Amino acid sequence: MAVKVEYRIGIAAPVDHVYEVIADINNWPQWSPIHKHAEATLKFGGPFHVIEHYEGLGDWEVKGFLSDWSPLSHLHIGVPKRFWEGSLTRYFEMEELSKTGSSFAVGALFSGYFSEREGKLYRPHLRKGFEAMATALKNRVESTT
Repeated sequence: MAVKVEYRIGIAAPVDHVYEVIADINNWPQWSPIHKHAEATLKFGGPFHVIEHYEGLGDWEVKGFLSDWSPLSHLHIGVPKRFWEGSLTRYFEMEELSKTGSSFAVGALFSGYFSEREGKLYRPHLRKGFEAMATALKNRVESTT
């Protein structure tokens, strides 16, 4: 069974405003408190590389690729692992709730025995970091709307 770590937040702004900030991955370190480095190409299979910092965990490097992407909806990042380690999918999802409101979710899906153990072990740190990122995104988008 997979382990999912997620934080979801409501944002008082249209979904296109949220997407505009999220789609600009290279600028995440300017506003996200967990991102020390972010570099990506927004296209299917495009490279995705971030260095995130989690309190109590330290720096965590994520090297992957854009496995699924839909404007105004989601970015899914596949993170390659050796076959016995399982799999990791990082995701950033947006949903239009109204013309002036939306939701945003940031998360990680750990599948496979070793990956699930990793997810359970790191869950509290990741969840706090995801909350910090989502809150910073909310503040950034709402202050410019």
